[in-house]
Amino acid sequence: MNPKRKVAQIDRLAGAIGYIATDFERFAGLFLDALLEVPLNHQGTNLVGYAVGGVVDTVSDDGRIVAEYSDAGGYFERPMAKADGDLRKALNRKPSARDIFLLSGQRKRPQVAQEFESAVRTWPEMEGKTLYLWGAEEIATQLIEKLIFSDTVVRRLAPYLPELQRIRDEEAVSRLVPAPDRSRIIRVDVDADISRRLSESPVVTISGIAGLGKSAAAAAYATDHEDQYDLAIWLDAGEVRRPEELQALPLVRGGETRNVTALLRTGACLLVIDDAEPGLSTARLSELCGPRSRIILTQRSAQPGSYELPMFVRGEAQSLLDHDGAMCPADVFDIIWSTVGGHPLTLGLISAAVRQGATWDEIVRDCRAVGELEHHGQRLADRLLGRLRPALERELSVFAWAEQATCGQDFLEHVVQPLGIRKLRSHGLTAADRSGIIRLHDVVYAALSGGGWCPPERRVELDAALEGYLRAAASEPGLRLWTIGRILLPKLKKLIAAGARSAAFRYALLTVSDHTELPPELVGDPLADANALAGRPPAPLALMAIIEAIEQLFLYDKLESDEIAKARLRERLSAFDTLTGLPGLTDRQTAEVQHHKGKALKRLGDSAAAAELFEQVLSGPSPMHETRLQLIDIYRVNPAKVARAIELVDEILARAPGEDNVTCSVLLGVIERLPWGSGNWRAGLIRRHADAIERTIAEAANVGVLQAIRAFAALGRYLSTEEPAMFGRIFEQLSECTLDGLQTDSDRFAWAEVYFEAARLRGADASGFHAKALALHESLVRPQLFHLQRRAELLIEMGRPAEGEALLRERKELETSEWLQRLMARARRAQGDPAQALVWINKALDRLRADHFRTEFLELRYDIRTDLGDAQANEDLVKARAASQKHVEAARLDIRLHEARIGRHGDSGLPS
Repeated sequence: MNPKRKVAQIDRLAGAIGYIATDFERFAGLFLDALLEVPLNHQGTNLVGYAVGGVVDTVSDDGRIVAEYSDAGGYFERPMAKADGDLRKALNRKPSARDIFLLSGQRKRPQVAQEFESAVRTWPEMEGKTLYLWGAEEIATQLIEKLIFSDTVVRRLAPYLPELQRIRDEEAVSRLVPAPDRSRIIRVDVDADISRRLSESPVVTISGIAGLGKSAAAAAYATDHEDQYDLAIWLDAGEVRRPEELQALPLVRGGETRNVTALLRTGACLLVIDDAEPGLSTARLSELCGPRSRIILTQRSAQPGSYELPMFVRGEAQSLLDHDGAMCPADVFDIIWSTVGGHPLTLGLISAAVRQGATWDEIVRDCRAVGELEHHGQRLADRLLGRLRPALERELSVFAWAEQATCGQDFLEHVVQPLGIRKLRSHGLTAADRSGIIRLHDVVYAALSGGGWCPPERRVELDAALEGYLRAAASEPGLRLWTIGRILLPKLKKLIAAGARSAAFRYALLTVSDHTELPPELVGDPLADANALAGRPPAPLALMAIIEAIEQLFLYDKLESDEIAKARLRERLSAFDTLTGLPGLTDRQTAEVQHHKGKALKRLGDSAAAAELFEQVLSGPSPMHETRLQLIDIYRVNPAKVARAIELVDEILARAPGEDNVTCSVLLGVIERLPWGSGNWRAGLIRRHADAIERTIAEAANVGVLQAIRAFAALGRYLSTEEPAMFGRIFEQLSECTLDGLQTDSDRFAWAEVYFEAARLRGADASGFHAKALALHESLVRPQLFHLQRRAELLIEMGRPAEGEALLRERKELETSEWLQRLMARARRAQGDPAQALVWINKALDRLRADHFRTEFLELRYDIRTDLGDAQANEDLVKARAASQKHVEAARLDIRLHEARIGRHGDSGLPS
């Protein structure tokens, strides 16, 4: 997810919550109904919406949950008298409640709220209870992160909070089902056939030739039956080629990402795959559906068991051709019917041509000129579209310019006005597509390809219009930039490849592209671009385009090698100094430049300089949580900075998602960093925030946030041995992954790590988990050094040390990496060669600088020396215990030391 985009959505929604005013109590009750999914009794308002005095606003059926709501101004001003009174009322009237919600429509003031929460935790009556003190931002965060994926919830809350629906609807990539044409001919028989088939099978395929109305039929069904589903999702042609791809396909709402497969399995979800691949297996798709979910496919080719959409009958065709009280003459209708039959698109084009001024005689001549539709449908469409050219050339030129059949509705309105879109629709030229997209029928778009529909002067005009649109969209908190960037991504690439160096084009391209899919030649030279700005205020987006270019190029270069990436980043480093010196920068722009320069220095190994810049950002007027994460990275390995690292972690983990702009992404970023670094301070932090950590990982993973598994993989390496019960609780809440459903190496490796560590749990199916981990390792396309290191360790754990050794010996880093050398020692020992194992572990210990790993190295050397019969081997075990910075590890070593001493001295009563 994009943290900046998400924070902007939360802020926008929080502002709207503040305007709910007197309806806040009703809104809050519906909000908690949706969030908690337990039976709640709302007592605070009567049937007509007036407040009822003397009762707790909301109480769960079991009495364990109570809630009080307030739209009063000044709620979060000292001494928070309203909150104090509401809390005391809840405690007095429902003393058995365990979870207490205090919800306000005002924005929380963090310091004041924290003082209040600290004070009430000391109340005796609060013992064993949890207080949820949420203001507008906390409510907005829950809506964005958890509830915006339910169309049912959005519909219920929209009367009180219209902004929630706008945020959902404005994002074209959110895969919303398109609204059917209001002037469509309602086909009751088609709806009944689809409904019947879906009652018999979770997957239905609608088939038929182009222009038959397959997409329109699917869209009409989804709209007419929206109350049967919590969520409807629309996928376009090419987005899914195999059922397994659904498991890695994200659904984006309000900047938040969820996994489509998880939504199908757990909710009441209707999925439409428009123009689906012919080989898409309906049987495999059926397996993905939970009991309340259904899937509709539209395809041109008929498959066994598919529903072949019927043509219009004569009455429907006659109805479409008649317009504005003017009837199609019977003899003309007979000629049209004999030529095109009941083909909806062609009948619609004929109707549009007549409304535009064509005579029925001209239509008859067109029909006789092209013959039967089956063989000459495109020729007839060309002729009919030519008759519409005087009225629609300006609108259709946009699609010819974009060189694609789709365009973002908002941008299209920008260049042809809403009237232009209405003209396209009223003339029957558009096909059903997801919300925010205008798509021409394939037959119509094909007719544009050779007709000079966009002359050079119109192309220049549209290029300039797109640049202006992108500049405006980038300055807004919404998703317009990201939306149009994804829709027009092919056009952006073509413009930049053709020499357009607009900062708006480059920034949009960088914002919506993954570094793995972005040709570096399109990014350009950010250092040259920065130097070109020197001495004058930057043009809109110029600064951010350069920052994003440096970021993307570094990630791209890392695919080649770390050394090359660092060398090239070092060459670009001076660009940040050039940007810092530009006149007229805002506080936020200055913070962004400092933050990204700090990241660059950190990547280059200059942690001290990076930390200094990060601290400047946090002490400045525009602090960023992303900067806190970078500082945690640096301080966690510095014993002198442990206190500051703990402070930074606590500042984030002590907040709920959305509070003080803390996003789920930031929380997961902190969790991912917790296992690293020296000292036993990690144990205290993990235990102190265990509930928040477990909840964040499990909830995020089970709604498809892929970052959650990566965070758990990193933390799991620590938890599996130090906090195995906590690891087990999280692991048990995760849905099983499938190899085909993971599309990136980072996700495959993360799951491999989870299974590897799960094998360490007591009573686990170690061999089964090891096999799953190895299969994921073998599926990596471009494994990095750490990936290979962990694969070698896995092979050794599986009793296949020779294979692990072979993998290690292929690496040139074997002579310089203590981590690989330690594994070589393990591999040689496992193959009965302790002498060579000792050589390798001695090399590794000579190179080791990370003291918090020294215990593992020393314990291995103790085992090797013991194998060799070294009488002084115990000294390594003593050193290992002294170096340990983990509680469980230390306890285990104490036991080993005791056993070693007993074995050496017998039961002599010698002190241990």
